[in-house]
Amino acid sequence: MKRTGFILNGGIRRKIFGMMLVTIVMIIASYTAVFLYQSNRVERLVDETYETQKQEYEENGLPDRYEEIRGGAVAKFRNEMFHARNILLLLVVFIVAVGMISAYSITGRIIEPLNTITRRVASLGIRHRQFKMEDVYRTGDEIEVLAESFAKQSARMVLYIDQIKKVTAEKERIDAELDMASKIQASQLPRLCPPVSARKEFRLAASMNPAKEVGGDFYDFFMIDEDHIGLVIADVSGKGVPAALLMMVARVLIKNGLQNGMNPAEALENANNLICENNEEDFFVTVWAASLELSTGKGFAANAGHEHPALRKAGGKYELEIYKHSMPVGTMQGLKFRQHEFQLDPGDSFFVYTDGVAEATNKDNELYGPERMIEALNREPDAEPEQVLKNVMADINRFVDGAEQFDDITMLFLRYHGKNGITV
Repeated sequence: MKRTGFILNGGIRRKIFGMMLVTIVMIIASYTAVFLYQSNRVERLVDETYETQKQEYEENGLPDRYEEIRGGAVAKFRNEMFHARNILLLLVVFIVAVGMISAYSITGRIIEPLNTITRRVASLGIRHRQFKMEDVYRTGDEIEVLAESFAKQSARMVLYIDQIKKVTAEKERIDAELDMASKIQASQLPRLCPPVSARKEFRLAASMNPAKEVGGDFYDFFMIDEDHIGLVIADVSGKGVPAALLMMVARVLIKNGLQNGMNPAEALENANNLICENNEEDFFVTVWAASLELSTGKGFAANAGHEHPALRKAGGKYELEIYKHSMPVGTMQGLKFRQHEFQLDPGDSFFVYTDGVAEATNKDNELYGPERMIEALNREPDAEPEQVLKNVMADINRFVDGAEQFDDITMLFLRYHGKNGITV
């Protein structure tokens, strides 16, 4: 805002006194102009009044007497006007003095509370936590209303800050627990180490990228006996801690079933019945589970509502193996699960994954889809297992182009080398 002049700059008190000074100057100037104008006018009226008598005095030979009378009248008028002017000036000075004293008092009542409010507000968060009402604010006018508004707003702000602190502390606690849960979950996923990594009949790799701190996907691989390996990949409905807990339960149940001599269909049936006993949240698990005989390449697999695996015969290209699924684990007790037999020859590979791969979404809400996944696999079909997973993940990241990940992305790859560990 542009300044209007030096007198109206500065604080409230200066502005009030400046305005009063301007008003006084204008009053005096106006009074002086009116006084001079009226004096001249009265003198002309006197002159006109005595002018009619001038000739009569001169005819009687009394011109001096006329001048004496006229001069006395004018002098008396001027004297009376002088006294009237002085009285009026004294009255103006008195009124101005009273006004200045009143203005000083009034501005003091305004400025002191406002200055105190300013200092208290400026010190919030430094010396004072909260703005509180004080006696200096109790003026019975708008200043008191302003101070009460500050006090109420400050009280609400303090309450809000306390709530934020509590929420922040709770969030930090939850984040710490989620971080611990994420580490626990990661520690539960199998790593390539003996006896699995020491086998010459196959090479495999697996990865999981959770959408949240903890995920509902899992993979598993383990030796059932010296000639059989168990393979599992699954996706629990829902996300977060509840899904992670069910994931751990399902993983243990399926693994125990396979290691206790059950085939994949039987292991899923057993896990389904146990999960359904206490599944109050109605979670379910899509599962692909298989057992592979390493000496012959013969295997059995059961698919409980999971994605279709991709298979590549030696020297060929990856293609989806599409067949009819069973219901997901956890939907109802007593379910029976289909099982099919498959045969791997040396050099054959298969790739299993969760729906987070096919349903990865870019900023235009387009799905990555199994077709793009197959194209990514076939760009470097002979790559090592770890590189295969990296290639697919890189292609997914390139497709989504920074869009938020809404689902866990889990992949498992196995290449069969045969009994003698030689790929043909």
